Amino acid sequence: MKVKWLDEYCNSCGCRLNSWDKRISKTLAYQYPVCEKCVAKEYDEDVEQLRRRFEHYFDMRPCIGL
Repeated sequence: MKVKWLDEYCNSCGCRLNSWDKRISKTLAYQYPVCEKCVAKEYDEDVEQLRRRFEHYFDMRPCIGL
């Protein structure tokens, strides 16, 4: 599965969202979708740490190309 860019934007920083951003926002039950960078910043982690955490706890892996 390749990354799919959506016609939606991060509620926090305004950058364009992709399918992975949407999945993690939904998993964390965010009311409005936010990008992976903003989620990582909120949890005081870098993006790679956040991806490892999602793989370990939720068995979710980012799309190929991210």
